Amino acid sequence: MSRPHPDVLLIGCGPLARATAADLSSRHHIAGAFSLSREAVLPDLGVPHLGKAESLDDYLQMNPVDEVYISADVRRHHATLQNVVATCERLGIPFAVPAHVFQLGRALPRDRHSVRDGYVHYVLTVSHPVQDAIKRATDVTLALLALVALLPLLLSVALAIRLTSRGPVFFKQVRVGLRGRYFQMVKFRSMVVDAERLMATLKKDNEQTGPVFKMAHDPRTTRIGRFIRKHSIDELPQLLNILSGDMSIVGPRPPVPSEVAHYLPWQRRRLSVRPGLTCFWQVQGRNNIGFDEWMYLDMQYVDQQSLITDLRLVAQTIPVVVTGRGAS
Repeated sequence: MSRPHPDVLLIGCGPLARATAADLSSRHHIAGAFSLSREAVLPDLGVPHLGKAESLDDYLQMNPVDEVYISADVRRHHATLQNVVATCERLGIPFAVPAHVFQLGRALPRDRHSVRDGYVHYVLTVSHPVQDAIKRATDVTLALLALVALLPLLLSVALAIRLTSRGPVFFKQVRVGLRGRYFQMVKFRSMVVDAERLMATLKKDNEQTGPVFKMAHDPRTTRIGRFIRKHSIDELPQLLNILSGDMSIVGPRPPVPSEVAHYLPWQRRRLSVRPGLTCFWQVQGRNNIGFDEWMYLDMQYVDQQSLITDLRLVAQTIPVVVTGRGAS
């Protein structure tokens, strides 16, 4: 589930940053502050100094951050801070600026009428609180109903896995979720127990482009595993991840950390929405689609997400699951 105190960064280490840190400390976890050229780092800043603002890009690609506060003299450091804004836009990180105007490409004001904390807050996806609440309520309701309705199937699959192969029924793996935060994703085990170790010997047979590993006839897959993977039954335990808030029913598939480590900056923007069970990639071909096209499809969802889009994707997913089209 989301943290009660979001992680934020400060850009600037002067008086405005000190005042901002004092104001935010009761409701945010402040990871630290980046300083600007020819800017003195105040000894009583109250948060860690993380280095120069020029290294912000590298930091954001390695650490989960909910928002970046630009707490510095905008006129004096305009060029550097414009680069900070561009970095946040490219990586899909929300940011807040004092009451000054920047050249903005994608970002939209979260609230055009309120700057109670002295900042205008910008997000990289349009925020609709009522729609977001409906989406979350729908996720929880459908996940609970599905778990109850599918209980006989879930028990049957668990028994089949237990009787036909050595190892646990479930496979848990660290995945990257919203804003780059790690969580444990759960699936029915569809491969042999040492599948992760064996993958190193199969790298040369990878049939997918980019940092993702896919094989149409993966020798690590068990007999039961081939069936449940074809029809996405192995993904059903992720209904528990949906209940916990780590995932949604509709959203980009959660990647493993090793894949994210090879993302280009623009590809990290897919982490700006909560991952899900199904999205455009699932309904348009799954493993028949190359990595770059897959990323573009996820960006399409990031930019076009709505309740209507979600309902359409859920409806389109059903025949894909039944037929097993595009699975490996």
